[in-house]
Amino acid sequence: MNILIIGGSRFVGPLAVSKLLTKGHNITLFNRGRIKFNYDKNVKFIQGDRKNGFNIKDHFDIVIDTCAFVGQHTEKVINELNFDYYLNFGTAASYKKTENFPLTENSEIGDWPLWGSYNKGKVECEKILEESKIKYATIRPVYILGKNNFVDREHFIYSKIKVHKPLILPGNGQAKVQFVFAQDVANSIVLLAEKKIQGAFNCCGDEVITLKDLVEEMGNIINIKPIIKFNPDADGEKHNLNEFPFANETFYCSNEKLKKLGIKFTLLSKGLKEDYENYYKNII
Repeated sequence: MNILIIGGSRFVGPLAVSKLLTKGHNITLFNRGRIKFNYDKNVKFIQGDRKNGFNIKDHFDIVIDTCAFVGQHTEKVINELNFDYYLNFGTAASYKKTENFPLTENSEIGDWPLWGSYNKGKVECEKILEESKIKYATIRPVYILGKNNFVDREHFIYSKIKVHKPLILPGNGQAKVQFVFAQDVANSIVLLAEKKIQGAFNCCGDEVITLKDLVEEMGNIINIKPIIKFNPDADGEKHNLNEFPFANETFYCSNEKLKKLGIKFTLLSKGLKEDYENYYKNII
């Protein structure tokens, strides 16, 4: 199939590109070209900024959009590109704040103050899709972990533990959160795209863990006991990203829809250990 990927140059993107190429698809990438990435010779690269329009006349079986952050981004795709099926790289942060967990795909999307403008923009994208008449799916990952993570998550925690610096957890560090590995997100994208399956799909691991337990697990992986302190003034929406990469706000989802389609999620301890041994150990 002819597949256009908007973005696709970092983290989950290259993983999805590689998997789709292996399956024999024709891949075109459209992005600004600001991130250096050695594209496979079989990948067609179009440099451009979606804000300025796509100016692409080709027809695509599938469009995979990894970087639609506001409704206008999604509208431009619908209005300017010729395609049969659209896959929106959304987020579980699109859900409306609630105390009812796990979140399912039927949970209401809407305002969740912790996520700020990111939440609002992603909700806009989903609303545009709901009102359109196109065939589409939205994948909603939770916190994503993995090698080459452009968000300072694993690196932040491991680097503090390794030099015996305290990790300052927000609140009491007991919020229950959930993670998913980049490889599993890429596998989910490929499955949904190839089968052109429609609907919303949470993308998250099987386990739920507290922030405190996460840090202790990462300390076990590198055989160093972490120094943990707490900042009660940074609880919930008062989260200080400079102190710790995850907020003390409970946030987890059901992954049953993707699992019923055959997706298997990496165990948290296994994925953390593999990524540390194969990547983070060499850069910290």
